This record gives sequence, structure tokens and C-alpha cells, in this order.
Amino acid sequence: MTEDERPTPVKLDAQARKAQKRRNLWLALALFAFVFLVGITTAIRLGDADLGSDGGLYWRNDPQSDSQPMPELPSDQESPEGEAS
Repeated sequence: MTEDERPTPVKLDAQARKAQKRRNLWLALALFAFVFLVGITTAIRLGDADLGSDGGLYWRNDPQSDSQPMPELPSDQESPEGEAS
């Protein structure tokens, strides 16, 4: 692109420039509020999290008294019936 082909920037009048600055300010405030909200939410979640060996960031593995033991898995040397080795 040569210098002759470059578009010239639009010259805004005072009222349009004022409206543009106002929109930019509201956009900046909205972005700041979003970042602040995400930061506060993260801090609260991390503060309540049990990051020990049995806990996770988004879940908790509390032992349950009514849980049943897991069934035994077949050993690797046995193949299920009907499956060719």
C-alpha cells in the first residue's frame, strides 16, 4: 500500500469527540468491574477451598459413611468372555 492509498482519519467535531470519550470511559469502567468481580470470586473460592491431599480446588472428596466398596476388577491376564486375544 502506498502513501496515496492510505485512508485519511476522520476528523471528529467537539460533540462527537466528547461522546467518544464518554463511551471509552464507560467501557473502561465495565472492564475494570469485570476484572474486579473475577478477582473477588477467585479469592473467595480459593479461601474456601480445602487444598489438602483429599480435597480439590472445585470439589471435595469427603468420606461417606454409607458408601459401598468398589467391586474387584478383573486381572490383566484374564480376558473377558467372547473377546479374542
